[in-house]
Amino acid sequence: MRAVLILVLFCLCRLPIAGLKAQDKAPKATPPDTASTLEFNLHPGAVGGTFSSGEANSSVLFRGSISAHGHAQKWDGTIALDLMQGAGPTMLRALEAGYDSRFGKGRMARRFRARWDWHPLPSVHLALGRDTLHDGWGRRSLFRGRHAAPVPFLQTELNSGGRLRYRHRIEALQGAPSFYCSTDNAGDPRTWIPPTGTMRTGIERMVVSHRLEVDFGQRITGALWGAVVWNVNGGQRRFEPHYLLPLTSIRPTEYAQGSSDNALVGLEGKLRLGKTTNKQQRFLYGQLLLDELIVEEILGSTGWWGNKYGMLGGICWTYPRGAWRAELSGVRPWTYSHYTPTSAYLNGLTPLAHPLGANFLEGSVAVQAQRGKWNFHSRLTASTRGDNPLGDAPTGSLPQVGDIDRQAETYLWLNGTARSLLLLQIDAARPINFSGLSSVQAFVRGEFRRLDAEGSAEIQPFFVLGLRTTGPWLGADW
Repeated sequence: MRAVLILVLFCLCRLPIAGLKAQDKAPKATPPDTASTLEFNLHPGAVGGTFSSGEANSSVLFRGSISAHGHAQKWDGTIALDLMQGAGPTMLRALEAGYDSRFGKGRMARRFRARWDWHPLPSVHLALGRDTLHDGWGRRSLFRGRHAAPVPFLQTELNSGGRLRYRHRIEALQGAPSFYCSTDNAGDPRTWIPPTGTMRTGIERMVVSHRLEVDFGQRITGALWGAVVWNVNGGQRRFEPHYLLPLTSIRPTEYAQGSSDNALVGLEGKLRLGKTTNKQQRFLYGQLLLDELIVEEILGSTGWWGNKYGMLGGICWTYPRGAWRAELSGVRPWTYSHYTPTSAYLNGLTPLAHPLGANFLEGSVAVQAQRGKWNFHSRLTASTRGDNPLGDAPTGSLPQVGDIDRQAETYLWLNGTARSLLLLQIDAARPINFSGLSSVQAFVRGEFRRLDAEGSAEIQPFFVLGLRTTGPWLGADW
């Protein structure tokens, strides 16, 4: 009976195939017009059989979404409930990628997203909701990535159509006390998440950020941004007016208050290559994140622990029947951390920072191609991180371990015990028809994962075969 219901749902729904961004996309506003509409959607997403060499050798995997969307002349609104049920690596990595609750080991996960976008003036855009967000032009972000959990936010954007664009955003980060690790925690990010129950139980810290983009001609765009995280102290500091002023310099403001808040600044660039259209994007991009540094320590190559920064760079190339992207990133030890762990930039339960934390190097290549009715997606990700599996000598890889716990003044990149991950994912899909009502996709996905940690290697192949109405969702790959 369950299989029949699933097939009926597939006949009623249709979604476009996703591109290189394999993660869930946030509900996105459409340009306002004079029509007003209200619609409800039921998207089964994907259902199929999974086969792996891990704990669950085979299972049934279901992933879907129930959403409602409203549209008027100056506003758009979307509400969505995402569900996933199953077992195996796909299910586990779904939870790592930001679902709100987990019910039983590898059984079911859910998350709630909502967003309201309002355009009171052509150059002003206000957004309010609980949604996934992203900063930067890369697949990854050193500050805020779309792979993480939804978060309550309020955002203001100013864009008159000229060379300047400005955005101000404040977020309420929901965490759980069990998420705060001490130096005796293992270094695998997957251990940061509680095995069952609600993963985000309340608002424990706030973050405010602003971003200014400037076009230097038709090919070069630069961006400067800043952010600060502060502890709400039992709800007494949820509103911090100093950080709400547009274009304020966040780091000097933090110092002027004499606070223990944690500020970051970042610089980004984008260089367009060749002829660029809406359907053909070809560009180089880069991102530099600065937490702390002293120039003479950098020039002297001393390895001082306080030189905390990250770098990311890549190239994206699209063509009529596909696209490819190559990206490299690395973050110094102790970056994102703070002597107060509650003021750190964290991933896992709290959607900030790179998903690997700090003290790592990572590279990835993603390819999308279309041949006839077939669509192919593949991704190769390789990373190395310096972990501290024994817990007695922190390596600076876990931002939630306060830098007050450091045991040395110098830390080399990738210090500690190496944890290396190699992940190859290949997905092939072809549209099929059910009674001529709608088109869904039959797909097959293979995955090869090799994890080297503490002198031993774990190799795990994994396969999925089934139907879906969305593009491929490859899950977490860190």
